[in-house]
Amino acid sequence: MMGKCLRMTAFWVLAVVVLVACSAQSEPTASFDPENQKEYGVNGIFLGQNIKEAMDILKPTKADFMDMVTRQSYTEEQMAQGAGDAVMGMLLVDQTQMMIKVHKGELTSIMLGGVRREDAQKFKTYRGLVMFDSAEQLEKLYGKGNGDQEVVYEGSKYTANFGLVDNQVAWFRFDRKAS
Repeated sequence: MMGKCLRMTAFWVLAVVVLVACSAQSEPTASFDPENQKEYGVNGIFLGQNIKEAMDILKPTKADFMDMVTRQSYTEEQMAQGAGDAVMGMLLVDQTQMMIKVHKGELTSIMLGGVRREDAQKFKTYRGLVMFDSAEQLEKLYGKGNGDQEVVYEGSKYTANFGLVDNQVAWFRFDRKAS
C-alpha cells in the first residue's frame, strides 16, 4: 500500500514538472529572439502559421481573401490546403481591421493599425506590447531597434516594424522576408 502511494506521488510530481516545463516554452524569452517566428505575431497568431489555425484562434467576425495578382477569391479551406500564391486578407476582429498575407497556406504578413484606444488591450504581441504603448515600453520589451518613427527589428527570416506617433505605437507589421 505504501509503495503504491509513493508511486502515485512520484507520478503526480513528474506530471506537474512536465506541465510546468511545457508551459514555460510557450512564454517569451527574457529578450527579443529575432529567429523565433512566434515573436512575429499578435493575439496568438504568428508568421509561418497555417491560415486555418490562425483563423480558429482569431475568430474574425468577417474575412475576405483575394489573390493580389489574379483577383480570385479564396476561402480559408482552400488557402489552408496551399491554394493561392499571393493572397491578401482583410479581417474584421471585433471592430478592428487586420490585414494579412498568405502564401501556400501560411501567414507571411500581419498588419495592424487604426485600433481604437478602448480596444488597444485586445491586441497584444507575443511579448505583450499593445497598441498605444510608449516607445520606451517598445524598447523595454523588444530592445533597441533601428529607426525613430518606424522602429525595425530583423531576424534572418522575419522583420517587425512598429510605427510611432507622438511617442506611442500607432501600428505594427510583421513580415516574412522574401526567399
